[in-house]
Amino acid sequence: MQLQFGENLKQLRKEKQLTQEKIADVFGVSCQSVSRWELNICYPDVELLPAIANYFGVTIDQLLSNDASSKEIDRSRFFEELGKMDACGEDTVYFIQDFCRKYPDNPEYKWHLVRVASNCVLWGEGDSNRVYPMLEKGVEELIETKYRDAAIERMIDACREEDLEDWLAYAPYHATYNRRGCLVSRYNSRSGCDQAMYMHQGLENLEKFAIQLDRRFPDAFGPEKKGAYQARILRVIETFGDGTQPPDGWKLFYAYKQLVLAACLFATGQTEDGWRHFHSAIKKYQYVFALKDTWLDLGGELFSDLKVNKTWTAAIDAQGNEYELFGIEAQSFSQLFVLQHLLTNPRWAWFDSVRDTPAYRAAVEWVQSIKENEST
Repeated sequence: MQLQFGENLKQLRKEKQLTQEKIADVFGVSCQSVSRWELNICYPDVELLPAIANYFGVTIDQLLSNDASSKEIDRSRFFEELGKMDACGEDTVYFIQDFCRKYPDNPEYKWHLVRVASNCVLWGEGDSNRVYPMLEKGVEELIETKYRDAAIERMIDACREEDLEDWLAYAPYHATYNRRGCLVSRYNSRSGCDQAMYMHQGLENLEKFAIQLDRRFPDAFGPEKKGAYQARILRVIETFGDGTQPPDGWKLFYAYKQLVLAACLFATGQTEDGWRHFHSAIKKYQYVFALKDTWLDLGGELFSDLKVNKTWTAAIDAQGNEYELFGIEAQSFSQLFVLQHLLTNPRWAWFDSVRDTPAYRAAVEWVQSIKENEST
């Protein structure tokens, strides 16, 4: 068995904030001897081992060894004892903390510390003021590990209101794990937050629907399959309104998809249906850009009766509280330069058969005029 006495002695000494001189004085040896012990150049006399172990409150085996076998024994004991303890208890936090100190390079113990400490802060009967700093430190030490996302979500669940924005900054706007999901988890973890929970679930629905519905169906599959895909998306969005038309808040999103569908239909020779969707889309753009309303309806309870601004950067509830939208700031359907790019870029060859028609040219000219008006 490989001895790691030097590393263990150094770790134990630092935990107690002791100098090598103090250890030398306690055990009646020279400071050079303690230094050589910690460097594993030599070991103390056998008679000294029980005294050193007792002084630090560990066994001789723990003092001498930290190899894979002893680590696994400790790990088994950890989970056996943890399973018997209160999952929200302050005593459980201190129990895990002992293992974190003994195995400072093992993030698994730190993750369990974060998990139980967050439970303790939220629901435990102990002193959350004592546990909270331990929770913060544990999360900070997990930022560069595989437990990062789970630890940050736990911290956002349990953090104080004044710390919320700082911890949200660690959560991405995009991906399955994101800021809105963390906020929903936070409000779901707390009692008395029914209204906040209702609003954040509506915002989460909006963001997830928008991201999912805006997935690009591969052009390599050709206009027929891409067109069928766009048509299904339009049917989904229609259900947010009266079943035939989307609510005003979704109209620009819907119109952009209609134009993509129109391009697919033109490319497959379905010119009549192509023009029907093309004209309908342009009318929706014109309708929304002419609206004086700041906030547009999204479709009722599915989105918690929220309204959204035209650029989809924020939403508002019935009480006038505004919410930042996460994860969809890259959505471009409301930006005129993207609409212009769709209609004028030669790469959209599926429009080629109708580019020279008066109706198509009129649509391009309208977009250009609106852009010029907005810039003046």
